[in-house]
Amino acid sequence: MSKRIRIAVLALALGILALPAMAADKAAGDDPVVARVNGTEIHRSEVVRELQAMGPQAQQIPPQMLYPQLLQKAIITKLVATQGYAQKLQNDKEVKERLKDAEEQIVADVYIHRVVQPKITDDKIKARYEELAAKFKPEDEVRARHILVPTEAEANDLLKQVKDGADFAKLATDKSKDTGSAKQGGDLGYFTRSAMVKPFAEAAFAMKVGDISDKPVKTEFGYHIIKLEDRRKSSPPPLADVKEQITNQIGQEMVAQTVKDLEAKAKIEKFNIDGTPLKAKADEKAGDVKK
Repeated sequence: MSKRIRIAVLALALGILALPAMAADKAAGDDPVVARVNGTEIHRSEVVRELQAMGPQAQQIPPQMLYPQLLQKAIITKLVATQGYAQKLQNDKEVKERLKDAEEQIVADVYIHRVVQPKITDDKIKARYEELAAKFKPEDEVRARHILVPTEAEANDLLKQVKDGADFAKLATDKSKDTGSAKQGGDLGYFTRSAMVKPFAEAAFAMKVGDISDKPVKTEFGYHIIKLEDRRKSSPPPLADVKEQITNQIGQEMVAQTVKDLEAKAKIEKFNIDGTPLKAKADEKAGDVKK
């Protein structure tokens, strides 16, 4: 729970980092069949494309969580598309127009990826990491264990057992209602004051290493018995832990700059939705003054 370098991970303007996985699968010949619909195969690459179409936020979710829904969507698409092909809709004017629109977006995505991706080097990533690490401000951190129960009576009973020599970690494993930390004997790892609710943080940071709270600490979650394990100053995470975030950040900036450079060289004319010319802001202000 140590403090991390604050990095804004924004969705890349054209999804530049979502493209390589597909190509890698096909290049390696590793594109297994994941379903069959009336004998027609659906390959993993089709499910991957469904995931990519959902955008960068969805790609942060573990794939196994989304897989059943994505597979079902691919199956339904195959079923419905088969009916459309039977009616020769692939030759329909509307279909061709929409295909052209999709092709333009795909061409733009691939272009941006091929221009930007080679420029995101390990040296650039390392330099950005060092820049962020230099700005990192260490904070006090503590490492604590806790036992969480719903009532004060239960907490007092467990506190007495701890004071009488019972093993804190074993009690936490057996009795704590915080199922996540209970598996680690109540260990919460290292955390800063701001990472915990106020009553818990105030109690933990007031303790000395090795101390056990004199009385249960009440929070919105219940009653806690706290044991302080260690104190330290926070430090930046290793580069390996934030490399993907930094890569995305650099990619975001490069995409924005590439688009900006293209706009600067282009002649761009904008019109209202009805096709009439858009007024420049200066013209609009002048018109308002005349009124």
